[in-house]
Amino acid sequence: MDSQPQDDPRAQARAEDDRLVARALGGEGQAFEALYERHRHTVFKVAYGMTRNAEDALDVVQETFLKAHRSLGRFERRASVVTWLCQIAVHQAIDLSRRRKVRQAEPLDERLVADGADGPSQGGVAEVAPPQSAQARELQAALDRALAKLSEKHRTVFVLYTVNGLSYKEIADSVGISIGTVMSRLFYARKNLQAMLGEFAPS
Repeated sequence: MDSQPQDDPRAQARAEDDRLVARALGGEGQAFEALYERHRHTVFKVAYGMTRNAEDALDVVQETFLKAHRSLGRFERRASVVTWLCQIAVHQAIDLSRRRKVRQAEPLDERLVADGADGPSQGGVAEVAPPQSAQARELQAALDRALAKLSEKHRTVFVLYTVNGLSYKEIADSVGISIGTVMSRLFYARKNLQAMLGEFAPS
């Protein structure tokens, strides 16, 4: 009987990502496709959190994976693959916002990131999610407006922490700042969002 303790799920996921990277570098095209399928939903959520627009987020996803494919040989494995992809996505989203005026923010269609949906390049959708209540839609719209008002640096840290669940160190590695700066920016992002969303606070 195997008495070995089970590995940490995140460590297992990272080991599998490293194996896929090695296979992709060896010329196995399906290995990079597997990386895409494993992480496209996460990258989309980060991209949407940055752009607040589904179509722009899909563009960022495409550009992120294209850039990752081109620079895979330069990937340093000090960080995890998902951290590296999020770092690329953040910079791609920032570049997009600087290149052109971002479209008016629209509500996130969860069908675009639901499990079982086709990849962004195919434009497929999964089953239609149950409609949100009027109050939930109002809160989502208010959150979209509030996030759009945050500074780029504060929004980036807030999205990576809240939407993607990265640790302070992973965010610091992704953005290229210190852990202390991550904590400071997250504090001010939350403080500003609370002020802008005060009307939705529980009474």
